[in-house]
Amino acid sequence: MEEAFRARLARLAPKDPLVLAVSGGGDSVALAHLVRRAGREAVVAHLDHALRPESGEDRAFVKALAERLGFPFYAERVEVARVARERGENLEAVAREIRYAFLHRVAKEVKAKAILTAHTLDDQAETVLLKLLQGTARGLGIREKEGLVVRPLLAFRREELRAYLKALGEVWREDSSNQDLSRDRNYLRLKVLPLVEERFPGAKEALSRFAQVRMEEEAHLEKEAKARLLPDPRFFVPAYRAVPLLEAPGALRRRALRWMLEALDLRPEARLIALLEEALGGKVATLPGGYTARRKGGTLFLLPPAPKLPLPPGFRRPLPGDYLAMPYGRKRLVDFLAEKGVPKELKPLWPVRAEGKRVMEVLGFYPPSEEERYMALALEEARQAFQEGEVPVGAVLVVGERVYRAHNQVEATRDPTAHAEMLLLRRVGKGARGGRLYVTLEPCRMCHHALREARVEVVYGAENLKEGALTRFGQGGGMRGGVLEGECAKLLKDFFARLREGCRSG
Repeated sequence: MEEAFRARLARLAPKDPLVLAVSGGGDSVALAHLVRRAGREAVVAHLDHALRPESGEDRAFVKALAERLGFPFYAERVEVARVARERGENLEAVAREIRYAFLHRVAKEVKAKAILTAHTLDDQAETVLLKLLQGTARGLGIREKEGLVVRPLLAFRREELRAYLKALGEVWREDSSNQDLSRDRNYLRLKVLPLVEERFPGAKEALSRFAQVRMEEEAHLEKEAKARLLPDPRFFVPAYRAVPLLEAPGALRRRALRWMLEALDLRPEARLIALLEEALGGKVATLPGGYTARRKGGTLFLLPPAPKLPLPPGFRRPLPGDYLAMPYGRKRLVDFLAEKGVPKELKPLWPVRAEGKRVMEVLGFYPPSEEERYMALALEEARQAFQEGEVPVGAVLVVGERVYRAHNQVEATRDPTAHAEMLLLRRVGKGARGGRLYVTLEPCRMCHHALREARVEVVYGAENLKEGALTRFGQGGGMRGGVLEGECAKLLKDFFARLREGCRSG
């Protein structure tokens, strides 16, 4: 066991010092002994949750163990039940949050390279079974490594570790709450899994292998799901491009929606994911915490309650009669915000800087951002393509102080690769590296691949439902969309309407 553990630890946490999370139970005591016998440098960290009268005795036991093994000892006491009660949150979830926060503080103080916890193969099997029964598909098992946290005992069974301690003549503390059958995990551990293993020997190992395979698959699916999640940074509330999510396979879309919920510190329950899917389809959804999910144009908004929307210094909320002085005359602020795709709930809350009723600045929108100015130039190119009978796509490539412009010339050159993006890359060559491209339509796979190879950042206007690298094929990492979306989409719509009318006339 010591040899196998030493090899696993060298692979998972090759550098010292280490933080050992030791509760006093058999698994964590075995962990401390194994680390000591592996000759590694470590400190012992113990959090007293103050949940049991004997918790003080656990602390004293762990302190004595650390001293015998020659490890520095760090401890903290937190009344977890009181904290959970004050927050109105689940006790186990709060205890876990506080425990890991404590472990990370210790790791920061001692400049640790890893935090070791004592999760075993039995814990893995229990977790898999529990999550299957709860219907929680994501994160089915316990990961060997998550950030600083490493779990080197996942290959070992609980009974092996206790046999190891007995062979060393060591004792450990037993937590009486582990016998409480009202807790789901204890019920599975004490009642269900013994029956399962009696009928299916090796069931725990099988569940552990299943978890390992699923987690490898999860890593790939999570990456694919995240690629569909495009934040829309123009808005000062959580907002995401809707079409890439709508066009994604359902399994990837739901994973992406889980990320959205977790970003709001909401539990990604199936019913909340279903609500977000409805919001993508056009319904308004109310989420816990006072959040409202609403789709406006090509953007899905997650609107927090007004108290969570502080004003930047020097800004105020809109007032009746506010207007902007545009080159062609006045424009009412409410009309301007509507043109920018701001949902109705945000219009009275949007930060503005004004002198009297005259609005001088609208956060994120006015004066026009650099992105909008360059996209306006791309639109000029797209209109030129429209006049020439080309699909109206225009692009602007900005490299340092240089600005290059182009539009589609597929028909004129009889070259199917003569997209605006490709024409710019051919013209600029290696000089395009590190530039930023503004294009009125989301690039196709061909253009996106070339732009990615050239290390060019992409900002697009409207989604490309037919051939979009991201929307259609899920390959659009590194892009951002939605800038002047309305104008870009309208030009394309007008072009194809004219084309259809010409076909009918012909």
